[in-house]
Amino acid sequence: MKKTTLTVIGGVIAAVVIIGGGFGFYHWYQAKSEADAVQATAQAYTQAFAKRQYTKAAKQVDTKHLSGPGWDYTPKTLVARNQAVFDRVGASNIKISKVTTKKQDAKRYKMAFDATMNTKVGKLNTQHYDASIVKTGNKWLIRWDPSLLFPSMYGKDTVQLDVTAATRGQILDRNDQPLAKNGDVTQAGLVPGKLGSGDERTANLEKIAAAWNVKVTSLETLLKQSWVTDDTFVPVKIVTDSPTLTGAAYQTIGSRTYPLGEAAAQLIGYVGTATAEDIRKDPTLTANSKIGKTGLEQLYDKQLRGTDGGTISIQNGSNVHPLLSKKAVNGKNLKLTIDADQQKTAYNQLAGKSGSVVTMNPKNGELLTLASAPSYDPNAFVNGISQTDYDKYANNQSLPFLSRFAQRYAPGSTFKMLTAAIALQNKTITPDTTKSISGLKWQKDGSWGDYKVTRTVDASPENMTQALVNSDNIWFAQVALKMGASAYLKGLEPFFKTQPDLPLTMKKAQISNSGKLASETLLADTAYGQGQLLLSPIEQAAMYSAIANGGTMQQPTLIQDTKGKRTSVLQANAANTVKTALTHVVSDPTGTAHNLAIDGHTIAAKTGTAELKQKQDTDGKENGFLVAMDADKNSYLTVALIEGTGSGEVVTAMKPYVASLY
Repeated sequence: MKKTTLTVIGGVIAAVVIIGGGFGFYHWYQAKSEADAVQATAQAYTQAFAKRQYTKAAKQVDTKHLSGPGWDYTPKTLVARNQAVFDRVGASNIKISKVTTKKQDAKRYKMAFDATMNTKVGKLNTQHYDASIVKTGNKWLIRWDPSLLFPSMYGKDTVQLDVTAATRGQILDRNDQPLAKNGDVTQAGLVPGKLGSGDERTANLEKIAAAWNVKVTSLETLLKQSWVTDDTFVPVKIVTDSPTLTGAAYQTIGSRTYPLGEAAAQLIGYVGTATAEDIRKDPTLTANSKIGKTGLEQLYDKQLRGTDGGTISIQNGSNVHPLLSKKAVNGKNLKLTIDADQQKTAYNQLAGKSGSVVTMNPKNGELLTLASAPSYDPNAFVNGISQTDYDKYANNQSLPFLSRFAQRYAPGSTFKMLTAAIALQNKTITPDTTKSISGLKWQKDGSWGDYKVTRTVDASPENMTQALVNSDNIWFAQVALKMGASAYLKGLEPFFKTQPDLPLTMKKAQISNSGKLASETLLADTAYGQGQLLLSPIEQAAMYSAIANGGTMQQPTLIQDTKGKRTSVLQANAANTVKTALTHVVSDPTGTAHNLAIDGHTIAAKTGTAELKQKQDTDGKENGFLVAMDADKNSYLTVALIEGTGSGEVVTAMKPYVASLY
């Protein structure tokens, strides 16, 4: 009996322990589940906050309590408010840390976290956020208030951004003449209330359209913008003249200007207003930011633009609480090797014809000119160009936006100077090697089929100098065939191995499509600058500098105080022999560049006409080239190109320019 009683008592005690333990576990489990749910809410909100996903963040908010002293939101306007505030300051790269939750009572936890972010003014110091997470039904949700925008915000507070724009650096030539500077321009616009009505309004718009060279429909589109009122000044375009027109007005505005205009447009480029896409990529930009759009303005934009400064503050009436203040750092100037005066002269001598002029100092590689024509006026793009004006450029089949100095062309007979130098170096020829060639056409044998090498002068016999003076394709084709593809490629390889290192988009020069000279006809054609040979005028200048420099090829430079690579590619005696021969191309009355002769100066030159024909003995396009160098002081080497013409026209066009180099 006693034993039974003890057994029962022991069972009761065990049951109590089990029940007590289960109750404790239940409490522990409930507390952990609650804490996990609260932490999940905090994590979901802060992760959405960091990614600026405000719709997702709002799903963690108690939307039944979105009002307080001076503020009242709906779920939709809460999202919009977050978007507006953080868009305004340009918030990006938001980093969240130290996310904690701590229980306050049965239905409330305290959430805390730190946040850093980049803004349009700079990096904002760590912000310490606090908020309550409350139980709403069976969910734990954040009790939102304006301090979750910025911790120091309350009630009716607003966020203010005041940007101090950095002054953009100038682009200067070698003599500190501005190629891109900050100046003033005249902006023409409309005042709607002064245009009149009915037929009078129509007549006034037609007069304005004619004077400003825009379409009436373009003016009407501008006038229909939502913000326009009768007294609004509606900007239309930048003008140089200010004729008195009813309904028109003019104002002076600060603007980036390009003193050389069309003469350096493809090189310098232009700035324009930052687009929404630009701002997405770089949140430090604003809708008023001017950034480089093309050319060196775009490539060196960060250096030139500098860093804007300004302040971000929380304001409530006259009360101001600064969040961030930073001074603007002005952009740095970019100094080029270009000579503005030579650039203008070179461009003007092209006279609008499709072509380019590249001039460099062969001793140090400094580029003095990079002119391309036809061109466009970069000043017209800075403050927005009308569709009419833009269409004139875009529809121009001569491609005014194209940087012809960086485009690849068959160099034609200018390339013969390298063929001659390589042949001298590997002893395929000597300066006295003479060839007797009969007629204007020649082929090695019948295996060439209908293909023949042609020349323009029936001269015989000829040595190397005479062949250069007459620009004899047949003479150089025969030299290349005697040399052989292997030896010729070996001589060419160092010229093509090193490429110009310039801030320009430019394809690599090529000997042929495959890099080989797999047929005799391709070998022959390459020897006089045709076949599949492709070089930009810049690359030609670099390669031909080896003739000017006694065998040393000098790569060009464009930015002041940078150095281009120097490579020994020819023996000095071979290069100098060819250079002397090229002086006869100018001095000899029968030379193809004789019209370039200038009293008192010794000029070494070579002309070239590259034929672009689908089939031999047919009409086709041709490009004319001229390479000229100072044979006395080695102060310049210039490569000029005019598309659609022979080399004779290039010599005539470039003589005044070459004379200006002395």
